[in-house]
Amino acid sequence: MITFAKNYNHVCKTHYCQAMNILHLPSWFPTPDDPTLGNFCIRMIDALPHECRSVILSVCNGKELEKPFEVHETHGTNHIHVQVVVRPPKIHTLRKLQILRMYQYGLDYIKRHFFTPDLIHLHVAHPVGRIALLWKKRYGIPYLLTEHWSVYQPTNSDVMRGRLKRTIVRVANNAAAVMPVSLDLQHCMESHGIHNRFKVIYNSVDTDLFHPGTLSKSDKKRILHISTLVDEVKNFSGILRTVGRLRQQRNDFELHVIHDYDAAGFKDFVQTNHLEDCVFFHGKKSSAEVAQAYRESDFLVLFSNFENLPCVITEAFASGIPVISTAVGGIPEIITPERGILVPAGDEEALLQGMSGLLDHCREYNRDAIRDYALRTFAAPEIGRQIFEEYKKIAIE
Repeated sequence: MITFAKNYNHVCKTHYCQAMNILHLPSWFPTPDDPTLGNFCIRMIDALPHECRSVILSVCNGKELEKPFEVHETHGTNHIHVQVVVRPPKIHTLRKLQILRMYQYGLDYIKRHFFTPDLIHLHVAHPVGRIALLWKKRYGIPYLLTEHWSVYQPTNSDVMRGRLKRTIVRVANNAAAVMPVSLDLQHCMESHGIHNRFKVIYNSVDTDLFHPGTLSKSDKKRILHISTLVDEVKNFSGILRTVGRLRQQRNDFELHVIHDYDAAGFKDFVQTNHLEDCVFFHGKKSSAEVAQAYRESDFLVLFSNFENLPCVITEAFASGIPVISTAVGGIPEIITPERGILVPAGDEEALLQGMSGLLDHCREYNRDAIRDYALRTFAAPEIGRQIFEEYKKIAIE
């Protein structure tokens, strides 16, 4: 995140090329209870150039607080984190008003100690989009929207309906621009009646942290899977079933799993099917540890039922390794035969054949070419440049 001194003056639009004051409103953001939640939003903010003076405002439930609210200002990241004791009221509307009050307190704090925003960058339309829309109407501050959420996809039609849909469509259509993280996501948003100026900007990856390692000479190939293990999305059970079948055919691989949430049920499956010698669970890992895991792996496997554009694929590419994944969401936009294999969602036979083929040929992929694609397409400076160009367009409108 960009570090800067306090008490900046409001920047005149005619001087937008020198500096812009950006207030970021993430609907998802890391918390002590869930340190990886929305970390891709933070990485996108980190990618911005120094001309963008950024402050993040987030509000969460400070369960142990004695005061009604506290402000945590992290100077290294300029993340204004308002914690509020949100006691469940009998009327849901009262809780919404309490949260709104805390966001308003955060905005007033930022105006006093940092700047008056030139622009609000909303990360994910729900639930914080209503705050951005309110402040646009109340203060005339324009906002643009970066969208990551898979709720727009047809598989989630039972969720994207009613009041939620109306609210999201209203927020998106009132944005100065919409920046989905894949072209597929743009098309899904348009199918729900969102008609705005779109600019697809992919998720960024730290190409200094994620880089290739030395090609392994071991006879046993190392397969990597990284996810939440939420099975209705990630279909990790399908991966395990496929690995069980693959293990009956060959014994030249290991599957290493880095995961955010509990894996007890999956561990039971591994034990029941005697896969302890080839499936290993590692739990949560730091970013540096995850980067090292890529360098030690031969390829990444995903078998998701739906996605937008998973950051783990861009991290794998930055690390120079191929990927086998389902052809869902924006994934077909970036995986080509030079960088991996696509299989249909839910097709375990196709996954079996694909994984077997990669085990035979994964070390023949041009790791430098995969890495070069990541540098050109997902590197933080390039993503930051594209976002800043959108900021400047809005500034002169």
